[in-house]
Amino acid sequence: MTRPAVRIALVLLLVVGVAAAAWQLQALENRRLDGVRQQDTLDAVRDQIGHAIDDSRTAQQAYLAQGQGLDFWEAKFAEAMASLTQGLAALRAQANEQPAAIEALDAADRALKVYEGVDRRIRSFVVNGTDLMAADAVYEDGLKTAGVIRTSVEQAHAALVGPARTGYDERRLQYIIAGAAAGAGILVSLLLLPTGRKDDPEVELHAPEGSLHLNERPGRLDPVAVAAPAVDLVTPAPVAAVPTVVEASRRATPVAVAASAGLSDETLDAAARVCTDLARVKDADELRDALGRAARLLDASGVIVWVTDAAGKSLKPLLTYGYPEEALRRIPTLTRETDNPTTAAWRGAVTEFVDATDTAPGAIAVPLLVPQGCVGVLAAEIRHGREAAVATRALAQIVAAQLAVLIPTESA
Repeated sequence: MTRPAVRIALVLLLVVGVAAAAWQLQALENRRLDGVRQQDTLDAVRDQIGHAIDDSRTAQQAYLAQGQGLDFWEAKFAEAMASLTQGLAALRAQANEQPAAIEALDAADRALKVYEGVDRRIRSFVVNGTDLMAADAVYEDGLKTAGVIRTSVEQAHAALVGPARTGYDERRLQYIIAGAAAGAGILVSLLLLPTGRKDDPEVELHAPEGSLHLNERPGRLDPVAVAAPAVDLVTPAPVAAVPTVVEASRRATPVAVAASAGLSDETLDAAARVCTDLARVKDADELRDALGRAARLLDASGVIVWVTDAAGKSLKPLLTYGYPEEALRRIPTLTRETDNPTTAAWRGAVTEFVDATDTAPGAIAVPLLVPQGCVGVLAAEIRHGREAAVATRALAQIVAAQLAVLIPTESA
């Protein structure tokens, strides 16, 4: 996932998704807290009613005790009834047209009226001295009616707490949303990770002692200078080890070369993309990527792009791919008198190749040709014995033809 537009779109989608998840989490949290507060209120009202019923029962039982003032406990019963009535009114205010809660509260109101009537009878029995009847009313009618009120209040409380309790259930939904957001973040992070092959060497750019520049025209690279190593193509070789000229390709076009090589459609498509990208490079990073893909297309373990100096008397490395730093430091400047395939390709403006041996890979050297002549050489160490294949030479010539337009000339 390397396209900037796709990466930006993924990041924006992630930001929007996280923002939506955060908003939903906040909304769920608010609902949960509202439910908690509502249940706490309902619990408090239920407890208030329960205490009022207990106080009223205490007052009624005190009516029967010897030496207790009837007026004192009658006032206590009235206080308990006032608190009980207030609690029932608070529950009814929370009912919000919930049929089960309203029905239970109606039953509690009816029982409350009966309960007050029972209390009046108990007090009349006490005043008339019929303690036995008063006790019967306290422990039978009063206890039964108080139980009805308590049961009705519990039913109303349960009906009202049901919707409020869903606030606790929001917590599970919050965990799900948070987990989904985290999973999306991890997925996007994985998609944004570099997907390039880790075993591909990096294209190196180094500044040489001379002032070697690429064209500064619009669409070209900024001035770049460099240095690099080409083990098999740089080291002077005995005359017997240097093959004769293989192909006279001074005027061969990349299309003609590719057609003659019988390349597959996939290979031609990959070569076309590399050449297109080379023609459009604007900075060193794009050039690194294009040259690396060209090396993989050639199955090359190492590549060096050599260019001539201003006087046209020597070759210096401009770009390298696949060589260790120790080898880069040992690369010399090549002169026309140097005896190796790279300089042979430069002098003759033809493609040269070296056969692979049991201990060394094969190599190919392709001249970079422009109307003014040869301005450099594309040298590559080829793996798997493919250096002599027509397809390999054709692909190397295609890439070299495109690289040649990047090399500055006196007329540029």
